Amino acid sequence: MSYSCIFVENKVMKVLGNHILVEYYKCDKKKINDFLFIERSLIEAAKACGAHIIETKLHHFSPQGISGIVILKESHITIHTWP
Repeated sequence: MSYSCIFVENKVMKVLGNHILVEYYKCDKKKINDFLFIERSLIEAAKACGAHIIETKLHHFSPQGISGIVILKESHITIHTWP
C-alpha cells in the first residue's frame, strides 16, 4: 500500500488517501435530478476505482435535488445536487 506524508504540528502523519471536493456549475438539470442516473454514476465510480461497496443510500428532494452516499469498505463517496 502506498501513502503520502503530511506534517501537522511538526509531526509526520501517514495519509492513505485523498479527499477530493468538486463543485460543478451549469450542469444538465435533468441529469443531476435523475435519481437512477445519479445512483448508477456513484456505483460505477466506486467500481471503477476498485472499491468495495457496503451500502448505497440516496434521497430525492421535492421539488428537486438529490443527496446520496455510497459507503465503501475503504471510505465513502457522497453527492448533493441542486438543479
